[in-house]
Amino acid sequence: MAEQDIAVDRDILDLYQSGQEEQAFKLFINQYQARLYSLAYRLLGNHDDAMDALQEILLQLHRSLKNFKGQSGLYTWVYRLSSNVCLNFRRKMRKPGGQLEWTENLQQAVLPVERPNEDPDTMCETKYSQFLIQQAVLKLPDSQRVPVVLHDLEGLSLAEIAAVLDSNPNAIKARLQRGRAALRRIISKGFVVKGMEGVGVFTVGHTGKLM
Repeated sequence: MAEQDIAVDRDILDLYQSGQEEQAFKLFINQYQARLYSLAYRLLGNHDDAMDALQEILLQLHRSLKNFKGQSGLYTWVYRLSSNVCLNFRRKMRKPGGQLEWTENLQQAVLPVERPNEDPDTMCETKYSQFLIQQAVLKLPDSQRVPVVLHDLEGLSLAEIAAVLDSNPNAIKARLQRGRAALRRIISKGFVVKGMEGVGVFTVGHTGKLM
């Protein structure tokens, strides 16, 4: 984690703990909202679910940040809470979250989120391949999907993921390797996205390239 990000995290906590919640929340949104939407989208697979989960994540974080005691880094704690919200959301199949309980100023602090293109007919080849990988990742069990998303898609290190998941780097490395192997098996069998059967299948060519 960059020193600049650590400094921003410190500023966020200082503002919350001094009672300046609106300013703290605005700073938190600028620092984390885009990352948390990306995480939710990659763990849940579509924009609507990701937005519902993001609302729940922000609600829980806003309620809890003022009581954060610093047992871990803010970055670690935020990713841990967010991953748990997404996994619980997935298990409950879009159970509605709570309504936002913030002032108008706090609600206005939340940044607009652009809906990603989920229409295969208008995607370029690269975007379509990325979308298919995203959908294939959703077929992994939680124990493998989370490390794959956090490491290969979100760019966290093994040590950071171990802190988020309260594990150790060697265990995370093993789960990541199993997840990658399982993903290759899913793709190599010819992967079809539900509802897009007419678009074609997702396979791996003899060079290992996605096709």
